[in-house]
Amino acid sequence: MNYLWEVLLGARKQGIAEDGIRFTMAKEYSAYMEVSNQFLNQKEMEEGQVVEVNPYYRFYDIFKELYQPEMKEYTRLRDSLTNLVFHQLAENDVLSGMTREEYYKKLLYRDLMEGAYGMEARTAVGMLDRDEREIVLSGLLRQYQTGSSLDIFKDMMEALVPRNIVYHSNENFYEIFVYVGGKKDRKTEIKINFLLQMFIELPYCVDLYYEHHFGILGVEETMRIDEITLC
Repeated sequence: MNYLWEVLLGARKQGIAEDGIRFTMAKEYSAYMEVSNQFLNQKEMEEGQVVEVNPYYRFYDIFKELYQPEMKEYTRLRDSLTNLVFHQLAENDVLSGMTREEYYKKLLYRDLMEGAYGMEARTAVGMLDRDEREIVLSGLLRQYQTGSSLDIFKDMMEALVPRNIVYHSNENFYEIFVYVGGKKDRKTEIKINFLLQMFIELPYCVDLYYEHHFGILGVEETMRIDEITLC
């Protein structure tokens, strides 16, 4: 369950009263997902369940003034108001149908899994977990809306590949260096190749470095003997 409307429909399907679900501001949440479930693949609801929601995913204008860091008073009132507003927003979602963004994501996911972007892309998407898939689909939508961007590629790398650094060459505008601070393995390689395919356009050229960083003059941490990759 990624969205408010999915939570509400799931509760109705299980015969759980809507007032038996309590929505609250998420303590920790992904920037790419609306509902923060305790378990990634959770599908079943429980009576009295508390559902944590990232209000800034779709409803920033509504909640931007309600949870300012300096606001310490009236916490119970704000919690009750948050629950009430989320219930109304979820009801609005159900009445209006699937959100346009979710609809586009489902179309993109279907195309990827049907091989429209090639079998390598299909294999890569099949290896992603739910959070990673949502991140990729959100990134693709951003790219379709704003055009190809190196910043989007950097965001995708940061979200999907641990301990990486993306460098843009000062000497050649179309040259990119990617350092991954871990050993090369099949899953990581497939992920990176997929991101390169989907988010890096011609005529950019990308050089990949695993485990050992390439040396950068003036940066002592990258100039250690036996820990440098020559390029």
